[in-house]
Amino acid sequence: MLPLPVDALQAYRAQTFRTAPGLRLQSADEAVAFVNQRGFVYFWPIKDVLLPSLWTATAGDRPVADAHDAPGHVTWGWKDSLLGTRRWYYAKVLRKRATMISLELAPYFYALSENYGSPEEDYLTIYEQGRLTLEAKLVYEALLDHGPLDTIALRKAARLSSRESD
Repeated sequence: MLPLPVDALQAYRAQTFRTAPGLRLQSADEAVAFVNQRGFVYFWPIKDVLLPSLWTATAGDRPVADAHDAPGHVTWGWKDSLLGTRRWYYAKVLRKRATMISLELAPYFYALSENYGSPEEDYLTIYEQGRLTLEAKLVYEALLDHGPLDTIALRKAARLSSRESD
């Protein structure tokens, strides 16, 4: 097998991660298309993890800016405006980092999780075993009762909207 030239790998990443000139994301619709094309992306770049992120595809391959008026921070608005619209699945799924997953791939992420069996009953067994916190149980029950919810609505439905619930 021939080794892959470094410049070819870097060119591929520039296309795939959308860091090449003219490929940067400009709108929420482009962000959704990017997630759908990649299957999943992180919200922020993660040190020592070479996977696409919404920030990098929008702002380029550079550190996340502290200033809230940095052009890349438009990603916050896209994420917030798409909560509850069922255009992507957003959660801290991989490495406990903010992740956007295409709705097409979401069932595969679910299948790889510990969530199997009877969703309406298994969580009670896990709770009784002490492997599920009370807060997680309340969130689970809110999702069973109300279906998919954005974070704000979920916290209200699970009665976890007070400051003590942070």
